This record gives sequence, structure tokens and C-alpha cells, in this order.
Amino acid sequence: MKRTLTAIVLIGIVVTLVGAGTFAYFSDAGRSYDNTFTAGTLDLKVSHSSAGPWTEGVSGTWTLSNMKPGDETPTASVFFKNFGSIASNTLEITCNYTVTEEMPQTESDTDPHTDQHPDEMAKYMIITMMFYRNDQLNINCLTGYDSYFGQTKDEWKINDANGDGKISLYELKLDPLILPSPDTQPNKITQLDMKIKFDESAGNDFQGDTFNLTMIFTLKQ
Repeated sequence: MKRTLTAIVLIGIVVTLVGAGTFAYFSDAGRSYDNTFTAGTLDLKVSHSSAGPWTEGVSGTWTLSNMKPGDETPTASVFFKNFGSIASNTLEITCNYTVTEEMPQTESDTDPHTDQHPDEMAKYMIITMMFYRNDQLNINCLTGYDSYFGQTKDEWKINDANGDGKISLYELKLDPLILPSPDTQPNKITQLDMKIKFDESAGNDFQGDTFNLTMIFTLKQ
């Protein structure tokens, strides 16, 4: 009986050793060639007209000459189109600006250094009307209300930072708009309509000064 058990154990050990020493001697590998990953493009172009021409930038959209407190620009528009290969999610609108002091210095200009702190003049450049629209949008950027879908979003409006009931270019720079993107459909055109007023409360600090405005439009995916 003991010999039988011993034989069974030995057979088990042999079987185990044979299993442990089994492996494949032959192998082969295949490859996938010429795999490429090409990034899509965002290509925002703008125009002063819905008919084009479409370029990387436009100039002189909003101007006032010999302005005095209370003067306001006519409504002016910039048109947008995404000529890229992929759709984006949003269009960011903000601005930047500088001030040029007059030379020679005007005697009644009580601040001859406005160029060193242009935010002070920007606070008196009031946006009185600003709409972002196409055939599926009509957003009032002063309230964030889209009358097409009947909804309001905080990122669609410029916040009134000082609570005076006015929205200035300073506040647009401080709080950029995040708006729905222009579509990539060939015939989809989106536009921004805006008016700017030199506030009635502006004083002698700005006599003779030139406010240089750059509007900045950025597509984001």
C-alpha cells in the first residue's frame, strides 16, 4: 500500500515538472504602418461686412473724433466666421487699450499722465449697446439674455463691477465674454453690434487724450 502511494506521488511530481517546462518555441509579430494623427484647425476670420472680404483683423470699427463727454459712436458691427476644419465651443470677446497724451500738453488737461494708467479713461468709455447674434442667437451682452431661446447665462454678459448701472470697456477687459462659437457651416455668419459713449461725467483729466481700443476675439475648442 505504501509503495502504491509513493508511486502515485512520484507520477504527480513528474507530471508537474513536465507542465512547468512547456513553452512555445515559435512566434511571429505584425505591425500597423503609416498611422497618422493630424490636428484639426480653428481659423477665425472677421469682416466689416457679411459679404466679406474675410481677413485676420479689421480696423477703425468704433471711432470718435473731437469727442466731448456724452458723445456716442453710431452702431458698428464686426462679422465672424470660422474657416477651420473643426468646430469650436466658444468665442471669447475682450479688449485692450492704451492712451496717447496730446503733444504739446493741453493746459486744461489736469492729468498729463493718463497714458500711464489707461484704465482710468477706460472706465468712462461706456458700452451702451452690445448684441451678439446670428440666425440662432440674439444675445444682449449687457444682460446675458438670449431672446432667441429665452435664456440668460452669466458668462454671456459683462458684469457691472462697481454697481453703477454702466458697463465700461474697463469692465469688458476685466470680465471677458464667453459666448457660443460661430459655426463652421459655410453660410453661418455671426456678428457683434456695439455702441460706445464717452461718459457725461468724464472730466478735464482726459482733454486732448486719444483712447486707442483693440477688440480681441478668440475661438476656443
